[in-house]
Amino acid sequence: MGNLIPKLLLLCCTLLPTLSEIHAEPTEREGTETLLLGGDYPDPSIIRDGDTYYMVHSSFEYTPGLLIFESKNLIDWTPVTNALHQYIGSIWAPDIVKHKNRWYIYFPAVTAESITNMVVWADTPQGPWSEPIDLKIGGIDPGHAVDQNGNRFLMMNNGMLAPLAADGLSVTGPAQKVYDGWIYPEEWNVEGFCLEGPKIKKIGKYYYMLSAEGGTAGPPTSHMVVVARSENLFGPWENSPYNPLIHTYGNDERWCSKGHGTLVDTPEGEWYVVYHAYEHGYYTLGRQTLIEPVEMNAEGWFIPSSNGKIVKKQNGQQRNLSDDFSSNRIGTQWRFYKTYSSSDFHYEPQALVLRARGSSPADATSLLFQTGDHAYEMEIEAMCSDKASAGLILFYNPELYAGVGLHQDQIVFHLLGRSQTFDIPATSRHLWFRLKNDCHIISAWYSFDGKLWSKIPIACETSGYHHNMAEGFLSLQPGIYAAGEGTVTFRNFRYKKNRLITYITKP
Repeated sequence: MGNLIPKLLLLCCTLLPTLSEIHAEPTEREGTETLLLGGDYPDPSIIRDGDTYYMVHSSFEYTPGLLIFESKNLIDWTPVTNALHQYIGSIWAPDIVKHKNRWYIYFPAVTAESITNMVVWADTPQGPWSEPIDLKIGGIDPGHAVDQNGNRFLMMNNGMLAPLAADGLSVTGPAQKVYDGWIYPEEWNVEGFCLEGPKIKKIGKYYYMLSAEGGTAGPPTSHMVVVARSENLFGPWENSPYNPLIHTYGNDERWCSKGHGTLVDTPEGEWYVVYHAYEHGYYTLGRQTLIEPVEMNAEGWFIPSSNGKIVKKQNGQQRNLSDDFSSNRIGTQWRFYKTYSSSDFHYEPQALVLRARGSSPADATSLLFQTGDHAYEMEIEAMCSDKASAGLILFYNPELYAGVGLHQDQIVFHLLGRSQTFDIPATSRHLWFRLKNDCHIISAWYSFDGKLWSKIPIACETSGYHHNMAEGFLSLQPGIYAAGEGTVTFRNFRYKKNRLITYITKP
């Protein structure tokens, strides 16, 4: 990581806010934004094809990746397929593109050794998608564009523009700087300048470019969406006098670090910007996808609009996250942390079998999923082979997780990436586990028959399990794990959203 760390610091400009900044009480200030996808769906790229919209996000360390969503109304989204089925590094901000009846997704792949941009292609969004093709060019956050002569380009972070071949599958020359960004007021609290996330759309005689500035995390007021336009991709680019288009202005707002936006229009001619943001007090959920109406004023600039027709859905779209394992939901709900192979899992009637590996959740076979809920509980039935362990987990990375499970014939509670065993011998390798997240307060239960439950005698608090404390751009994701040797058979995964905080009362 030695050579990569300075690059990542330069690209992402990570600075840590104080706990008081994260947990200060937000006001009831009402904006025009709507939460589309609750949970960790960062760096949204969206496109309309006729009357259908498609959207894709960063998948970072999770595989399968590049999950494509489909919608007919910009509110209700259905997962379609994954465009990436192998781990090739951390997958950052993608761009989904349709060009001459072929579909492309351009994206950065980041490893400890390199940062490169790649592309996959398909004839339809439903796939099948090609294997990833390395464009062998650095930079992050590629945005596809076509000039007035039909030539194809990628705009990347720091205002760099690179020419593409006609088929879009290779770079034909070096990148050159064509845009310097917009200079925000010096007194604003941000992570850093961090000019990135360019998304370009041709409207009339102008190319309009939305870029992200200010850094993706750090202070709540860091991120933003700025607008520039030009009659030529090589510039000169004129910054909007109404910048920023999207921004968090105070620590009292519900949505923090709003930024990384993409323009999308409706068949009726309405305009919206789709972007991501952290929720105040719930950075653990990651960067969630929001949408906000905008309009073009008489001067030809996009500005916020209060006339959009998006219906408010304050909790975002929620899918059924319970799973009886009667069908394969790997990739649309469940995803592995980093690498996996087809031999790591298989389905049996009403059961999922995971191959155990590692010695703890840090290196186990883990299946995780996203949620946007503040409070919830989940249960699982697990049948462990002789040398296997299993349980429920809230996983940020191999150094930071919490949960409950079986370990070497004892019940174990995981917190801060450590395991604490109790003098509670497991009388059977067939167990049930329950984990409850009560607005960051994690408590756990176990059972040997699925009826009589016993509570673990300790609990923990996880509000600091997020990027500003641990870096990595990830989120605290619930899931199941299988460690040790052999296999674990899982049945009857149940997930329930809870609405109220449980307060302790006197006996």
